[in-house]
Amino acid sequence: MRKNKGPSLKRNRRGGTLVGVAAIITAALGLGACGTGTDSSGAEGGDVVLELWDTDTRPERTENLKKLISMFEEKNPSIKVNYLGLPTDSYMQKISTAIATKATPDIITPKASDISALVAQKALAPLDEKFEGGGWDAKVSPAMTKSSKAASPDGKLYLTPATSLADVIYYRSDFFKNAGLSAPTSWDDFYAVADKLTDKSTGKFGYTLRGGNGFFSQFVQMVYPQAGVDTFFREDGTSTLNDPAVVAAAEDYVDLYGKDTAESDLTADFKTMVAQFGSGGAAMLSHSIGSYPTHVAALGADKVAAVAPFPSKSGKSVLSGRMTTGFAMFETSKHKEAAWKFLEYTMSVEGNSFWAQKSGYLPGNLEVAKESWVTENPAMQTSIKALENKDAVVLEQPFYLPEFNSITTTEMLPEWQRVLQKQLSVKDFLTQSAEKLTKAQQKYMKK
Repeated sequence: MRKNKGPSLKRNRRGGTLVGVAAIITAALGLGACGTGTDSSGAEGGDVVLELWDTDTRPERTENLKKLISMFEEKNPSIKVNYLGLPTDSYMQKISTAIATKATPDIITPKASDISALVAQKALAPLDEKFEGGGWDAKVSPAMTKSSKAASPDGKLYLTPATSLADVIYYRSDFFKNAGLSAPTSWDDFYAVADKLTDKSTGKFGYTLRGGNGFFSQFVQMVYPQAGVDTFFREDGTSTLNDPAVVAAAEDYVDLYGKDTAESDLTADFKTMVAQFGSGGAAMLSHSIGSYPTHVAALGADKVAAVAPFPSKSGKSVLSGRMTTGFAMFETSKHKEAAWKFLEYTMSVEGNSFWAQKSGYLPGNLEVAKESWVTENPAMQTSIKALENKDAVVLEQPFYLPEFNSITTTEMLPEWQRVLQKQLSVKDFLTQSAEKLTKAQQKYMKK
């Protein structure tokens, strides 16, 4: 079933605390304390005070972001940045309320998948002019800049290309060594070693598959490169999700479940998969380079290695799972120049080196990319070398579609779990999902 007969397709590009959140927003509603209300500089012309809202409040990341803020403040003593962490499960609701009531902050840390909704509400300030005027187009990775623009419905830059994620396949090098196996170099190798390293009697499996929340990114990482399909939509706006090559690759991938993976993977999210990989329950894991420090901390660098998703049988190299992350500025900020200074700092050598290294992400700054912590990180080097392949094509997920996030998370997840349980065929699953994506894309194209 692993034959790839799919056509070569061209890409179409037309187209504080949780409790404190409520208090801050309430104050904003009544007093206009954030971006669009009263000037947040000192009453007597003192420091400019910026409000930054964070949408990813993992404890370690929060600590690092606060450190980044303090580093910026040391360089810019007349600017203060107030940090507010939003609840992970409802941050967009909080942001939408602030937009509707004209109580937005100055700076936000949106996900690429949030950009479309925020731009639709005319909430974010385009950064193109300031970015180019500051010469950042020559200092920051062009690929990351392109990816950041691809997330917006109008092709403008709203999210600073500060850092980037890239997907790899992690493997337990100690397991491979003990079994006399070499690192996989093709999809056939991958499936073969997954089978060889599975021993159900001891609870050890060759792979851990993401059946729970967040499944779609890993699904795309493992299926589209195998199929050799490098775009989500054809020129007429129809989705490639049910392309015959994608269906065949997905069928092979699904066949791993219960055979070379634990049946409990049906509901596995990232934390579950990491625990299984670290405890020795799985020999391979698909995820981004950002999790490399976690694996090393649990196992030691000598037991963790990574490979990039392999070319298709046709020889086409498709790179998926690459997502730019960064900072954005609200259109209603009263302190755009000060806010831009902070955004620039996150792309500067000093700020970018600290933030990217602590995040475990690829740095956007080209000079930082030459630093030893990047060149000596196997997961990062694996992803960088894959991108350096002149024939490689980056698969950009269509975050610019307002419906994309809900389709690929809320709507597809329960159906995906039905597929794993053999209650729904792979072809039917992908066909019904492709119809939804096609409708969204063609609606976008008409605009």
